[in-house]
Parts: sequence; structure tokens; C-alpha cells
Amino acid sequence: MAQKQKTPKQPQDRYGQRAKSLASSVQRLRGWVGSDPSRTPELADALVQLTEHRLLGHGFPLAAADAQDAVRLAAQLLTANGPIGPYTAVADATRCVTAMVHVATIQVGLRRPEPAGQMMRSVQDLQQQLRDVGVTEQLSPRVQVWSLTCTAAAALASGEVAAANRDADSALALASASGIDEDLDAVYLVIDVDRLVSDCRWSAGRAQESLTHLHQAKDRYDELVAGRLAEPGRLSPALVERLAEPLFGLYRDLADRLAATGEVDHGLAIRRTLVELLQGLSSRLGEPAQVQLALALADLADDLLAADRVDEAGAAATEAAAAVPGSPSGKSAQLLATAAHARVLLRAGHTSHALTMLRPLVSGDQPGVSPATQAVALYAWADALRADGDLDTAATAEQMGADLAERSVAAYLARGVLSPGALADIPLSPVAAADATPEQQRETAAWLEAERAEAHRLERKRMEQARLETERRLAEQQRAEQLAAEREQAEREQAEREQRLEAERQAAAEEEERIARKRRREERIEAHRRETEEQELAAAESIWRDAKARGDRRAARTANEQVVELLRSRAEQDLPQYGPHLLQALEELSSARLRSGDVWGSRAPAREARALARALGR
Repeated sequence: MAQKQKTPKQPQDRYGQRAKSLASSVQRLRGWVGSDPSRTPELADALVQLTEHRLLGHGFPLAAADAQDAVRLAAQLLTANGPIGPYTAVADATRCVTAMVHVATIQVGLRRPEPAGQMMRSVQDLQQQLRDVGVTEQLSPRVQVWSLTCTAAAALASGEVAAANRDADSALALASASGIDEDLDAVYLVIDVDRLVSDCRWSAGRAQESLTHLHQAKDRYDELVAGRLAEPGRLSPALVERLAEPLFGLYRDLADRLAATGEVDHGLAIRRTLVELLQGLSSRLGEPAQVQLALALADLADDLLAADRVDEAGAAATEAAAAVPGSPSGKSAQLLATAAHARVLLRAGHTSHALTMLRPLVSGDQPGVSPATQAVALYAWADALRADGDLDTAATAEQMGADLAERSVAAYLARGVLSPGALADIPLSPVAAADATPEQQRETAAWLEAERAEAHRLERKRMEQARLETERRLAEQQRAEQLAAEREQAEREQAEREQRLEAERQAAAEEEERIARKRRREERIEAHRRETEEQELAAAESIWRDAKARGDRRAARTANEQVVELLRSRAEQDLPQYGPHLLQALEELSSARLRSGDVWGSRAPAREARALARALGR
């Protein structure tokens, strides 16, 4: 029997193995320090190494606790031998500054640039106190780059665009000069620097330079991932999570900026790729990926709506609403997806539907939802009210939204992205000379040109498919409406037939009842008549018997004739019953006439009697 073919083994995850080794070392040293405090420096160094390793893999939440421990231990060691000053040990100073920079980097990674800026001011104050020790020169290039990216991110968040560009440029130059951009273990760090420079250029109004750096970041990321996210089931959960961490923000920003610079089709292509990847990741990564998928679909709906592709936008918005998880973590995504869907409905003229959809989301408190996100929902509600003609309530909703965030920036803040800057003439530092070389600019232009044609072709194809789908759907709808109309007509005709048959049945029943009533009346009349006649016959027979009993022949004959007359009419109707009685009466009448001498008069009843006897079979 042939042996079963084995599934090829996946390459080992060197990063994951290194993380386990470092974590194990930290755990082991924690136990040793409990009995031997002299090993605290080893534990502090191990915590710094573990934190740095996690930062290189964007494991920001996981790194937070150990990073705080590293700062605490490093601060204790820094002051263990006296006050901070020129006699502080270089190793202790370097360790402490490194640990503090790591914490600031985690805060930036968790989208908290303000506390990161506060931490970096503390780092700068400490470096100032240690200026005679030369600690800055002892910091590794990675830590120096992280330090610059943290100060740049904090400056950008506070609106200091020039300072942010200066520090980002310095980080980019240092990454290149120190060889970090060639270090396979620091790919995420280089990607972060390129993304930061892109953000800074975007805020400075330099869109093309921003695209150049974002394209470089995407190229590095795609090269690192190497298509592995297309088959997440073949990867370990930790590897999937690590590879997917930069995906959403990187692709989202690139799609945004391509669309904003007129590369609409290219932006849509990037957005669709993001949606496809997130759809494959949702089952592995759970709610975080589901939330990102819902947001990506909502963004796609807005892009298609901006391109006046309303039907396609409606389909994307419907998918976005369906993708939102029902847990509290999906509340913000639900508001943004619903707002996008409402905008599509308003464009399509379905105002009442948009109002119905938005009403539950703006009628109460939204715990855990940012003010900007609430503002987006309120602005959509105001637009729907205005379209419905309720101008006063629309103005109130608009003001409520404005109290939370300005309309021009609400959507950017809610989505966690930078709004495009308008400071195209902002002076950049001389370090920017290392930025966007002519070769890089040519590569970006070539990339845009190549992708533009393919994206345009694919989007035209999608538009045609959407048009055909819309025509098919309309045809099906018309057919369904026609069938419904025909069914309704058939049901109406059937109902009319049934009503007609019922009317005919009722009429027939009424006619039968009328005939029955007539028959019963006639029967009653006939019965009454017969009863009367019977009474008359009985009376005549009684008179006849009485006359015979008295011997009054004249009266008896007269009564006999009366009985014959009464019996004759009855015998005509019921011969078997009245015939014999009539025969007897006729015979007696003939005899009575004969006895009275009326020979001729006796013959008629005699003849009638003989004829009746024959009729009776006698």
C-alpha cells in the first residue's frame, strides 16, 4: 500500500523561538533574584532584551508589563550607588534610558503619542543630567531610531509638523547610516520609520513624498510577509498575529492617500486587497480582525460612493454592517459602518431607511465610543434629517456633532488617520536630503504607472460586472414584480370566481329553500284541504249512516249521492285507497235509485260501478 504523502513542514519561526528563549530567561532570573539580589542587573538586562525583541515584532501589548518592570529595575540600579551625575555607571545609565525609550515606543505603538512625548521629555532630562557620562553615544542605533520616532510622533500629534518632519528625517537617515534598513530582524522598525516619514510629509502637504515612503513601507512589508497571509491556516497563531499587525494601518493609509492624490482606481485596488486578506484572517484572529474588516468595508463603501458607484457602495456598506461583531469592541466600527451605509442610502434617495438605521445609534449614550466617532454618526443623522425636510432637528444634530468634533476632521479622527496637510511650503531639515532620492521617486512613479493601468482595467471590469449585476437584479425584480402582479391578478380572479360561485351557491340554496318553503306551504295547504275533505266526507258518511239508521230513504239517497261525489274526486287521485269505498257507494246508490223507482237513474251509477270494478281488477 502506498504511503500517505506528508504535508510539507513550515519553516521554523526564528522570531518566535527567540521570544520563547528570552521569556524563559527572564522567568528564570526572576526566580534567582528572589534569593540572590545581586543578579538584579542580569534581570534588568534580560527584561530590556525581551522588550526590544517584542518591539521588533510589534508585540506592543505583550511588551508593556515587562517594559515597565525594566524601567523600575533600571531606575533602582541607576540610583543604587548615589545620585545621578558624572560618576553614574555608563551601563546603568544606558540601560535606564533604553528601557524608558522602549516604554515610549510601546505607547506610540498603542496609539498614545501624548504620554510617549512625556516619557521622551523625561528621557531628554535624564540624558541632560548624564551629559558628562556620554550615555547618548552608548545607545544602540535601534534605540536611537526609536527615540527619534517617538519624539516625531509626539510632535506630530501636538501639531508641531516641522519638528515632527525633522525628527522623522533624522530617524530615516540614522536607520540608513547604521545599516538597520538592511537588518532582517528590524524590518518592522524600518517600516515604522518609512510610515512615520510618510505621515509627517502628509501632514506637511507633501502628498507625493508621502506616497513614496508609504510605498517603500508596503514593499518591505509585502516582501516580509511573502504572501503567507493568503493561507493563514498554515501558520501558527502567533505568527499570523505578528504578520497581520501592520496590515490594516499600512494598507488603509496607502489606499486613503492614493485616492486623495487622484489615483482612485489604484486606491480601490489596495482597499479590496486589504478586505480580501482580512476576510481570510477573521476566523484566525477573531474580533480584532472582524472590526478591521468592517472598517475596511466601510472605507471601501465611502470610496465607491465618492466615485458615484452607488450600487457597489451599497453592497460594501451592507457587508460592513454584517461584519461588525456584536460585542462592545465593535461599537465604534458599528457607528462608522452604519454612517457609511446611511450616506449611501441618502445618495440613492432612501431617506426614510437611512433615518431608521441611524435613529438607534444617536438616541442614547455610546459608552466606549470616541467623541469623533459619535460626531460622524450625528453628522450623518443631520444630513438624513435635512434630506427629510426636518431642518430644525437637523440643525440641532449638526450642532451636537460640532460640539464633539469639527465636521472637516471628524471622519479622520474617528478612523484614526491623519488629515491631509496644507503646508506645502513648510521648511524641512537638511537631513531630508537623504529622503526620496531621484531613483526612489522614479521607482514610485513607475509603480504608480504600472499599477494604475492594471487597477483601471480591474475597476472597469468590476464596474461592468456591477452594471450587469444591477441589470440582472433589476430584471429579477421586475420579473418578481410581474409574477407578483400576475399572482395577485390570478388570486383576485380566483377570489372573484369563488365569490361568484358562492353567490350562485347561495342563490341556489335560497331558491331551494324558497321551493322547499313553497312545497311545505303547499303540503300544508294540501294537508289542510285533505283534512277538510276528510272531515266533509266523514260528515257526509255520518249523515248517510244516520239516515239509513232512521230508515229515511230520501235523506239516505241524498247523503249517498253526496258521499259518491266526495269519493269520486278522491278516487281519481288515489284509486287504491278510495276506489273500493267508491264502488260500494255507487252500488248502494244504484240500488237506492232502483228501489225508489228510478230505473233510468240507477243505470248510471251501475255502469260507473262496473267500470270501477274492472279498474280495481274485480
